[in-house]
Formats: sequence, C-alpha cells, structure tokens
Amino acid sequence: MDSSPEKILYYSVDLDELSKIRGEVREFLGEECSDIVKGRIVFCLDEAMTNVIEHGFTEPDSSKIELRMKKNKGSWKFSILDQGIPFDPTKEKSETWKELYESGADGGFGLRSIKKIMVVRYQRLKNPSRNKLTLIHTR
Repeated sequence: MDSSPEKILYYSVDLDELSKIRGEVREFLGEECSDIVKGRIVFCLDEAMTNVIEHGFTEPDSSKIELRMKKNKGSWKFSILDQGIPFDPTKEKSETWKELYESGADGGFGLRSIKKIMVVRYQRLKNPSRNKLTLIHTR
C-alpha cells in the first residue's frame, strides 16, 4: 500500500477525550495489523496524549491538541501537535523499568514504553509556537 491521505483530528485539553482518541486510532488502523500491534500503538498514543494533557498545561486551556495519522508504505505515522509547555522526550534519559520500579518513581513508565515500541521524534515549531511529537511504527 502506498501512502494515504493524512487524517487530522482535534481534541480538547481534557482527559475525557482519551476514549475518543483510542477509538479513532483503532478505526484508523482497521484490520491492517494484528490485535497485539494495534494494542501497542493505541497504548502509545494514549500515553503520549495523557502526558500532553497532564503535563503540558498548568491550567485549563481552550487550545486544541491536533492528532495527525498517516499510513505510509512501510509505517504508520502519528503526530501530536500542541501549544503546551515545550518538552522534548527524546532528550530525556529513559531509566530501565527496574530503575523506575526500585526508585518508587511516580512516572516514566509510559515514556520508557513508548520509546521501546515506537520511533520517537520531537520538534519545536514556530509561527505558531507548538510542540510536535511524532511516533512511528513499522508495518
């Protein structure tokens, strides 16, 4: 399959949007991958969007989070764009699961998992100033 048009969706900065996001990602993937792969991709998008909503904004925000989904010949590409606090997860050291568990860390498991499952890229965009987190999974 060659690349297809990009699907673009917008969500409020609200954790109640997560079930919609999971549904849209499942629908986008359709029957083109196994249930295991689909579950992993949905998990990664859920974790990434949760992090944006919980940590990207210090107070309620009326801006929208943009989710772009694209099927390419060899991969599925998901980009999350937001106007929240800049954060580059590619520069964060990922502790091992054992280190996270033993330290009693309150977080880090999701980011560590995303990096194991997906290729992760980050850009800080200008005009308008936004974060762009791209997650890619090989088909």
